[in-house]
Amino acid sequence: PGGGGRSQDAADFRRELVPRASPGSLLAFAATSAAGRFEVKDLMQQADEVPVTLLVALAYVTMAFLTDPISPANQQLHQYGWLLPTLVSDGEPWRLLSSAFLHGGWMHLAFNTYALLSTGPALERTIGSVRMAILYLVAALGGSIAVCVINGPLGPVVGGSGALFGMFGAILAWQMRQANSALGFLNYDGPRRIMWLIAINLAIGMFLPFISNTAHVGGLLTGFGFTFLFLSKSNKTDHWLPAWRIAFAALLATLLMHTLRPTTRWDWLWHQAQATNDMQRRSDLLEAAAMSYGNSNTPTAAAARGLEFSMAKLQRSLDELNER
Repeated sequence: PGGGGRSQDAADFRRELVPRASPGSLLAFAATSAAGRFEVKDLMQQADEVPVTLLVALAYVTMAFLTDPISPANQQLHQYGWLLPTLVSDGEPWRLLSSAFLHGGWMHLAFNTYALLSTGPALERTIGSVRMAILYLVAALGGSIAVCVINGPLGPVVGGSGALFGMFGAILAWQMRQANSALGFLNYDGPRRIMWLIAINLAIGMFLPFISNTAHVGGLLTGFGFTFLFLSKSNKTDHWLPAWRIAFAALLATLLMHTLRPTTRWDWLWHQAQATNDMQRRSDLLEAAAMSYGNSNTPTAAAARGLEFSMAKLQRSLDELNER
């Protein structure tokens, strides 16, 4: 009898700890959850009414007047965030996006603004303002990552053309996903015009050294992949889609990590050598930097001298830009 009483007491204690849900409380919880979902939906609908294309164009013009709309100086572009790969890996990752709103002069600004206003509104009406904003930033990031991974670490880049090429890629991806076959979208004039526009601009970039086709191609591929896998809807169920989404996100994240910590690039190795107090580690890092600079398996005196000269020149340039 004593043991049974203790069991009953324990059961009563557990019931006190876990109160029984009444039908009224369950209905109230369901109503609260539904209201929360409706609030989020309303918020998304309101956000989709924001004219993102116009805001990006205003950002272009604003940044142009903060620097110089006619012919901005290097110091101004540096101050407001041009893309310099060695600075990105040295603790300034915000340059990966800020550079997509800067331009190198009135002609650069006019061309990109015209391309944005010609393509952006229709795309924004198709995918929505929120998705348009995300697409612009992701494509800009992809273009900047391509510059940091492929180009030299000391070459500055500005301009929104990487993100604009991402918009071109998004249009092609959207049309491809809506078509009945992989190349069915080519039956329409719109996608064909976009492909001709991409080809012409890439051809121009091949002959003009101050145009970064690396950013163009990086933004194009990122915008295409992001829209094809995440933003567009297909007429049929694609069982392969989740795996490809994971692969795309993993690839972009890996390239971003390499951009922020390019452990085999000579400028990053040099900066790490200067930051350590361990003399042996410094010697090893400088040796690795010399091998990376000379693109050789063994460090050479010529590579070491070239490395020192390049980094000294970079430091003088940065000192001048920061002093003016």
